[in-house]
Amino acid sequence: MDKKLYAFNYSQDIIHLQTKYALFKRVANIVFSVSFDEGFDEALMKQALQKLVDRNDCLRMTFVKEGKTTKQYFDETRSIGEIPSRKFDTVSQQNAFIRRFRRKMVNIYKGEALKVVFVTNPAGQQEVLVKISHFAADTYGIGVLVSDLSAIYKALRDGTPLPPEPGKFADVLQKDAEYRDNSEALQKDIEFFQDYYEKRHPEHPTYLGIHGDESDRWLKFKRKGKFWLTFLFVRCDTEGYRFVIPASVSDRVAAWCEQQGISMTSFFFYTCAIACSLKNDKMPYQLPLELMNCRATVADRKAAGTKVQSLSVYVTVDYKKTFNESAAAMFADQSELYRHTRLSYLEVEAMEHKLWNYPMTSQIINYCFSFIPMKMPEGMRLQVYSNGKGALVTYMAMIYDVDSHEIYVNYDIQTKMVTPAQLVEFQNLYIHVVETVLANPDKPLEQLF
Repeated sequence: MDKKLYAFNYSQDIIHLQTKYALFKRVANIVFSVSFDEGFDEALMKQALQKLVDRNDCLRMTFVKEGKTTKQYFDETRSIGEIPSRKFDTVSQQNAFIRRFRRKMVNIYKGEALKVVFVTNPAGQQEVLVKISHFAADTYGIGVLVSDLSAIYKALRDGTPLPPEPGKFADVLQKDAEYRDNSEALQKDIEFFQDYYEKRHPEHPTYLGIHGDESDRWLKFKRKGKFWLTFLFVRCDTEGYRFVIPASVSDRVAAWCEQQGISMTSFFFYTCAIACSLKNDKMPYQLPLELMNCRATVADRKAAGTKVQSLSVYVTVDYKKTFNESAAAMFADQSELYRHTRLSYLEVEAMEHKLWNYPMTSQIINYCFSFIPMKMPEGMRLQVYSNGKGALVTYMAMIYDVDSHEIYVNYDIQTKMVTPAQLVEFQNLYIHVVETVLANPDKPLEQLF
């Protein structure tokens, strides 16, 4: 084969393991819809989608075996194929269709990156419903694709030149490979994590679910003195839920973060850790998973592929300290973690299992968190849905609309572990924490909670 082959990056490594080798084959799709305030011409939108595939190589990836290793290359051309149209009279009809739609994995192993359906929802609004392989795009990458699609459609409709093309995912993969091949820096990353877990954070963390002690499955282990949760290999069905944090709150957070020189990611991550601690009798030591958007350069941010790094962040909720003190320490930890990402999540997880002596079939990750600033094209709305299966009990993705300043809090929760009522209770607690620390950032947490 004369095509250039690229190794998987760390994000793709994890997805490959889950889809090919996990005891239970998890669905590695991202399902989302884009609604249009002014509607669209379906024939013209199909042309725009074809050009989207032509311009974004992540939608043309193909896998091939090289020895025992699976690698990828990018075809020059790929057809978008037929796009069906569906009209729904009720919300329940549309939701039922989406549940069926998400159930079958996009077969990226046979060169299929996405499936598209044109939808007219019960309000009469037109939507483009997309099921895309997580190999091809993460949530940030979806933002790149949606922006490009909007610009392409507008140019075709108005008869104007097409906008500049996005970056090439192939270039991002090449840089990732070169980054990982730096053996001297890799050794420094290994030493960093050994020091991070063994010396800087020697206390033993435990699983702290957003359900608290209201989960019979967790209590079964907790009563036995366990600090871990056994993986639910079979019963990992998930449902997605969305809440909205209004601009009136997010603007106050942004002002506080600017004053303190701390990222909004750190603010919302640490307030979530406080809420988890409160939900679990103020247990202080926990290990959430952060999906770090490792797009450090302009070229990275212009490409639409998947590029995140999953790393466990050790969080201590010290109630004797003020929120300002604790958030600053959290920000320092996160900033340093971003500089040590040559290790895969599996390598870091192996350190944790060895250090804290819990079974490889178990986890102490209590939730997975990501914060994604996203600028949506005018007149378009993005909705991300659950993919229906998940390895983690709780995945919390906060999408920050940089124009409206609203934050869409998207949860994907395992239905056998967390009930909708428990989720609503946790979200209300979370907002209470956010409001309380904003009003009292200089008071010790023990005086606030």
